[in-house]
Amino acid sequence: MRTSTAKYLNPLSDAELTHVRNEYAPIPVFMGHHEVSKKWHRGVYAIGNFDGLHIGHQALIEKAIQIAAETSCRPAILTFDPHPRELFDAAAVNFRLGNSLQKTQDLANLGTGFCVNQNFDLDFAALTPVEFVKEVLSKSLSASHVVVGTDFKFGCRQAGNTEILKELCAQRDIGITVLEQIRFEGKVVSSSLIRDLLRKGEMEAASGLLGRPWTVMEMPYFQDGQSSFDLSGYTELKEGDYEVRIDGIACRANLAKMEDGEQILGLPTEWPLTSSNNMIVEFLS
Repeated sequence: MRTSTAKYLNPLSDAELTHVRNEYAPIPVFMGHHEVSKKWHRGVYAIGNFDGLHIGHQALIEKAIQIAAETSCRPAILTFDPHPRELFDAAAVNFRLGNSLQKTQDLANLGTGFCVNQNFDLDFAALTPVEFVKEVLSKSLSASHVVVGTDFKFGCRQAGNTEILKELCAQRDIGITVLEQIRFEGKVVSSSLIRDLLRKGEMEAASGLLGRPWTVMEMPYFQDGQSSFDLSGYTELKEGDYEVRIDGIACRANLAKMEDGEQILGLPTEWPLTSSNNMIVEFLS
């Protein structure tokens, strides 16, 4: 994953922290479009779920950063939590490629100025395409420009597509860029394809689509003489041994599936547990 050294942010004042629920994140994260104050208006927004932040997502974000630099605006992200799939599909459990904190860290590394993490509930899902553009993009965010992929759908029952978005944005003087889907070795890059590769244990192939090793940010625990990570909340993984890197330290680890469905990554008994805080776990192969 390419990182950016561009600087767009000013430090938040104490007053502004009242609008930012997660002030410990590496970039300001506004918990909903209503929380964005005037100082943060006119941003250039890349819009999407961004689960896993693969190379297709990165292309959208890099384009938003480019347009923001050209127009003297802040590059921003509008993303959704929980994932819309979780709201409408009862069977959609444990499919995520990453958690919100990790995504925020990766967005910061890419050079994003700030993030709007929109609660995707039934009320938000009920917005029509017209209401989404009017109430969210125009009224709350006062977006200067939006960047989406060709497969972007929005509004109640996904009634809106990129052609409708172009028309609605034009009515409110919001610029729009639609990027073609990124292909890698002949296949369209998607979070679903990456999940399938991880399910098969094809970590190196998944790394190609992600632009980096598949990485999680989790807190270790120590039990029965062994340090472990509970990866049950993520997409299904293949059982077996993996080459991993824990906060920069390489080792061999074993992924085991328990009878209750838990996925536990066990580390060697000689591995030094250096922290009880969140740690970066990279799957190399």
